[in-house]
Amino acid sequence: MRKHQKIVKRVAWRIAGVLVLIAAWHWISQISSGLVVAPVGETLSALLRLIGDSAFLRGHFGISLERMLCALALAVCIGLALGVLAGLSPELRTTLEPLRWMLMTVPGVVIVMVFMLWFGMGNIMVITIAATMAAPIIYIHVMDAMLMVDRSLLEMARVYNFSFRKKLFCIYGMAVAGPFFSALVVAAGNIIRVVVLAEVLGANEGMGYCLSIARTRLDTAELYALALISMSIAGGLEFFLFRPMANKLIRKRQIGSAV
Repeated sequence: MRKHQKIVKRVAWRIAGVLVLIAAWHWISQISSGLVVAPVGETLSALLRLIGDSAFLRGHFGISLERMLCALALAVCIGLALGVLAGLSPELRTTLEPLRWMLMTVPGVVIVMVFMLWFGMGNIMVITIAATMAAPIIYIHVMDAMLMVDRSLLEMARVYNFSFRKKLFCIYGMAVAGPFFSALVVAAGNIIRVVVLAEVLGANEGMGYCLSIARTRLDTAELYALALISMSIAGGLEFFLFRPMANKLIRKRQIGSAV
């Protein structure tokens, strides 16, 4: 019963937060020009129009979503692999540090421009840009988690003669899992922003391209509706994929601790 009450309370506070944002949005739209902040009603109408447009869903939303998921998968593979290796090897960690620093400090628009020169316009350019910007986030979370593993557990693994594979999955894996899922949330949001930015600057399809067209037409309502769709992708990935996976892992660790 107490757990159920906590869940209801948490949901109620989230709904309250959403209502506050909507109220602030409505108030700002009333005191400003419609070209600056689109009214809530007009934005929702544009949102429903876009969702009901099969051409938009297939030709732009679907393409952007595919690019985001491909970039996230590529970033996870690169960031996770390099993070684990860097956590195990101080030499590799030191070697990768300048590259990590460069990728996390260079403005995204600069990388977009450079990758446009390298790959031209299209899927490869957008996916590689987004993965390049997100991989360092996953890398640094995984590497730090590897370095924070309890040394007593490693000593126990040595005493009981754990194989490298067992030590990697049973000790390092459980330590890395929590920070890894946290990094996934941040990386997914970053990928969505970068994909849309890359499409605005150098693509002829996708939601970023639609944003560029809406800006040219001064269609503020559609621009805000596209922003809501982009936000919904990040929210959907976090609450329907990453959070359940993280909660399942937490329950598994609690059961393991109890045993």
